Amino acid sequence: MILETQRLYLRQLQESDAKRMSEYRCKEEVAKYQSWKKYTIEDAAKRIQHCLTITSFNKPKSDYHLAIILKENDEMIGDLFVEVVNHKVFVLGYTLDSLYWSLGYATEIVSAFLEYMKETYKFKKAICYVYHDNIRSKKLLKKLHFVKFDESYYYDDEGYVKKI
Repeated sequence: MILETQRLYLRQLQESDAKRMSEYRCKEEVAKYQSWKKYTIEDAAKRIQHCLTITSFNKPKSDYHLAIILKENDEMIGDLFVEVVNHKVFVLGYTLDSLYWSLGYATEIVSAFLEYMKETYKFKKAICYVYHDNIRSKKLLKKLHFVKFDESYYYDDEGYVKKI
C-alpha cells in the first residue's frame, strides 16, 4: 500500500487488475474524457507490465499508474497516472469508474496523493490536463486550488497547475 485515506487506499497495479481496468476504461462516459476510445484487457495488461518495472515513484522521465481501491470491499474503482517531469514537477491524471463519480472519491485520493508526493519526494508542483468539456474534473481541480495556465485547441484541453 502506498497511501491510505478514510475510504480509499492507493497501491501498485497488479496483473490481476487488467480485466477491471479495462472494464471501467471502456465505458463510453469514461473514455469520452480520455485519449482512448477502447481500452482492451490486452492494453491494460501491457500497461500493468510497464508499471511493474517501476522501482521509484520520483524518477524523472518515468510514468506509471497506481490503483485506487475502495477500502470497504477492496474493489478497484480507478487509477492515477503519474508522469515525473523532473525532481520538482509531475503530471497527474486520474480515471474513475463512472459508478463512483460525484461521491468525493477523486477529491479524496488526489488531495492525499498531492500531499504524499510533497512530503515523501519533496515535489513542488503538480500539473493536470483536462478536456474543455470535462466540467466535473475542472471543478475538482479548482476545488483543490489548481490554476488554469494553458489551453490547447489542437488537443481540446486545458492545463492546470498547483504549487504543493
